[in-house]
Amino acid sequence: MATISKTQIRASVLTRQIIFYAVLVLGAFLSLAPFLWLMGVAFRPIEEAYVVPMNLIPRHLTMENLQLVLDRFTRATSLVMLYRNSVIITGMTVFFVVTCTTLSGFAFSRLKFPGRDVIFWLVTIGMWMPLSTALPALYQMLSGFDLIDTLPGLILPYTGWHLALGNFIMRSAFSAIPKDLEDAATIDGAGTFRLFREIMFPLVSSSLVTVAIFTFVPVWGEYLLAFTFTSKVDAMPISIGIRLLNPGAGTGEWTFPVAATATLISFIPPMLIYFGLQKWFTKGLMEGALKF
Repeated sequence: MATISKTQIRASVLTRQIIFYAVLVLGAFLSLAPFLWLMGVAFRPIEEAYVVPMNLIPRHLTMENLQLVLDRFTRATSLVMLYRNSVIITGMTVFFVVTCTTLSGFAFSRLKFPGRDVIFWLVTIGMWMPLSTALPALYQMLSGFDLIDTLPGLILPYTGWHLALGNFIMRSAFSAIPKDLEDAATIDGAGTFRLFREIMFPLVSSSLVTVAIFTFVPVWGEYLLAFTFTSKVDAMPISIGIRLLNPGAGTGEWTFPVAATATLISFIPPMLIYFGLQKWFTKGLMEGALKF
């Protein structure tokens, strides 16, 4: 029987490592390629954008497109107002989702009451429902309550829609806490509220960040509900307000680079949120927030 030398073993391990990291680099490039391409379009002159084939890397960089975006927003609507609406809608949605799912996650995990598991799965099943299927019913409900073209008219549907995933994450996070801690606190005389506030809540803070990010990012860039339920600038988020930049095909102001620049402007808050909370987000995932 032929023996395998240490050199051959090292070569085999090195080959596997090279293949592994090559696949990771390729996956990272494929993930970043659309964003890098959008940046390349946003900062190139107009004459380089309508060339076939268009170069992936612009030969010249320009900030003219950014100035056109700001000028168009100044004439059409207020960029500050659109950002304000998005911040209010997204911020309030994240607050309500985090608050509700923290309390419900604790209840579904630690409290015992009739039908607990049935209620939990009835709530969680909403994760697998397409948003488009609820659109007619939501519109009818919001119209009945006179909430069309209002900020609450977006905050409430967004909150309800993201409760399912948040409940699932927070229940898993509370379930991962050893029961010995709960028993020790109960022996020391801690009631349910004190147990939640002083023992459980600090241990699931990373999972709270996970829920917040999973809510913030899709709500900030959501288009379908915002397009359906808003038509006035007073309640319009920036994901819809970008289309106000379009002054018509005859003016020549709405070009491909200008549209790409406007899209990049709307990306800034989610990117800052994610990179600022990346440490907590990763910690929440490592603690098992997404385990069954």
